[in-house]
Amino acid sequence: MKRKILIINWQDRTNPFFGGAEVHLHEIYGRLARREDYEITLLCATYPGARDEEMLDGIRVIRSQGNRNTFDKRVKREYRRLLASGESFDLVIEDMNKMPFLAAKWAKVPVIVQVHHFFGETIWGEFPWYLFPFPLYVQWGEWRALRLYAGSRLPIISVSQSTADDLIAAGVDEKNIRIIYNGIYTETFHPDENIAEYERPTIVYLGRIKAYKRVDVLIRAMHAIRERVPGTRLVIIGSGDGLPALRKLADELSLSDEIVHFAGFVSEEQKVEYLRRAWVAVNTSPKEGWGIVGMEAQACGTPVVVSDAPGLRESIIDKQTGFLFPFGDARSLADKVSILLESKELRDKMGAAAAEWAAKFTWNKAAEDTHEFITEVLNRGL
Repeated sequence: MKRKILIINWQDRTNPFFGGAEVHLHEIYGRLARREDYEITLLCATYPGARDEEMLDGIRVIRSQGNRNTFDKRVKREYRRLLASGESFDLVIEDMNKMPFLAAKWAKVPVIVQVHHFFGETIWGEFPWYLFPFPLYVQWGEWRALRLYAGSRLPIISVSQSTADDLIAAGVDEKNIRIIYNGIYTETFHPDENIAEYERPTIVYLGRIKAYKRVDVLIRAMHAIRERVPGTRLVIIGSGDGLPALRKLADELSLSDEIVHFAGFVSEEQKVEYLRRAWVAVNTSPKEGWGIVGMEAQACGTPVVVSDAPGLRESIIDKQTGFLFPFGDARSLADKVSILLESKELRDKMGAAAAEWAAKFTWNKAAEDTHEFITEVLNRGL
């Protein structure tokens, strides 16, 4: 007998604004949809040019007429419309990404909430001051969600121990939480003995370019790094609204394109090449659900230096697959990066350990763990 699952998320992977949450959704639930015992539907927001309904990765995608700014206000009505049309579901999975839907209050069947991370105070770094209502709105939504979760037996999937810690600190019973780590494409991200390091010492940052990600800390560390390891360059890969400020900072610090290169958006093939050939990869963020880019770098055999911050500190093994540094501390970051740049023996040792560590995190395992948790919840009848 098929389990009929309804997933509620803001977006699907074809949405122009898709991100890591949508990759996670399709990788895990696409695998479950290919099993004979699941029938999976995704209810999400529409976008210009999108179909009202289509099949993606074995998942039936139904797009509400609410866009990404209004979908949370329509989702309850859309759910009831589906039920009125004769649809039925055994379980609702609320994929919480920024704003919650509070499905546990109105769904007619058991609900699992899947939580990537909570912004908390870091949301203020993502928006300029004159858009202050948006951070307030997100914080209000997170407060409402945590208040609901803390007062219930609601089963929750957390993608990291750090996110689980946030839930527990808010009063959620640890017994209600199941940690299921994200996977990576191990068939794509792996070492290649035929591809050598760049001849020139090279640091790579890869990810969205947002002010709160604090890539400026890495740029500010470059003079100290180059004093110890002359000729070092930094390649910043990615796009985002924080890019102009970083370019301006590099100019102010007299860091030419030869020293700090903004590569912009790159193809998946280029991304893998950068991660394999880099001497070290860096993540300066104050908080992540899970440090997936750092995991991809490690899977390629490249050691990493990341902030000692939620979601990042558990994505590496400190002093074995890379180094942690205190968030925002450019001097410490420069020291940790320089240690790796100065010693090929250490890079090789840590890179080998990193590849072995990262290979344990696959989408197949994440999907199987999710299947087991869904089975437990349905058997309990919560």
